[in-house]
Amino acid sequence: MSNLTKSLTDEITSVAGIASAVSAHAMSYGIDIAPICRALDIDPALFQSLTERISLDRLCRLLEACSVLSNDEAFGLRCAEKFVAGSTGPFGYGLMAAPTVNRFLHFLEDHVQYATHTSFFKLALGEKFVELAWTFAPVIVKRDQYVDMSVALVMQRLRDIVAGKWETVEMDLERPRPRNLQIFKELLARRINFGAKINKIRVPTELLSLRNPRGDEKLFNLMDIQCRSMRPTESVGSDSFVDQVRNYMMLRIADPAISLRDIAPYFGISERTFQRRLSEHDTNLNDIRDQVRRDLSLRLLTDSELPISEICYRLGYSAPSAFTRSVTRWFGTTPKAMRERRAG
Repeated sequence: MSNLTKSLTDEITSVAGIASAVSAHAMSYGIDIAPICRALDIDPALFQSLTERISLDRLCRLLEACSVLSNDEAFGLRCAEKFVAGSTGPFGYGLMAAPTVNRFLHFLEDHVQYATHTSFFKLALGEKFVELAWTFAPVIVKRDQYVDMSVALVMQRLRDIVAGKWETVEMDLERPRPRNLQIFKELLARRINFGAKINKIRVPTELLSLRNPRGDEKLFNLMDIQCRSMRPTESVGSDSFVDQVRNYMMLRIADPAISLRDIAPYFGISERTFQRRLSEHDTNLNDIRDQVRRDLSLRLLTDSELPISEICYRLGYSAPSAFTRSVTRWFGTTPKAMRERRAG
């Protein structure tokens, strides 16, 4: 793995309090997470902090290890049952204090990057549903347990507002279909699909105006301000402009629609200036996207067990056939052949 990829992995973080229930839940299986945390260079004391941040990749590895040791594919999901509301600090309190479902969803959209770095997050309003779609950077390889836990925590707060109408909420998850569906239907959604291209939550538009019986306008506005002031800044990790752009693309490669219009404002320059600066380095945005996809595909095909179809969608391809053509162009062989060569 390149140094750039290594540094980016640890720069992708989540608020530490999201893991506040992991130790207690692991102990219910007789698992002491202390040695696992030492191996992953995690300080478990941080899990009780309302403001500290930890590497998302390392937290995902901890949860996956606990899932294997406990032989429970719903380990992350069950952590949510032991979670104390508000342990994620201003993000959690903001969700609890949201006056309505509509403002709950917009708070989530505005501040998800405070709670956990995502590479793609979009809120779209349709006629029947409001749809939240999100995923994580491809360098975070194993994240099923983390997604289960984090989504369950959000759904707990949403259920507090919608109460008996919770069963109208629908969900798609990237994770494989679990053997035991019941716990997922109890803690996430009655209507849930697995093996999706991207994670999604669909909330009926008729629920948007529902008022939160625990809503608190003043507290909600205060938590909004707190989350904005505490949102982590993204480190570019290098003085090279091209490396900065590559960093940006690597975190967002799952979004196939990144354009000059999207990326230039992030760097505080015009589209024309952005193009000129890349030209000075004999490259362009498409070339950088292609290089990032090449590097990530090599890592994910050779260092992970992810299905080829999932790697395809994580890298922002619309279809496996397009991914296969790219891999063949880069490496002179197909994704399947690369996997077989590794196995041999």
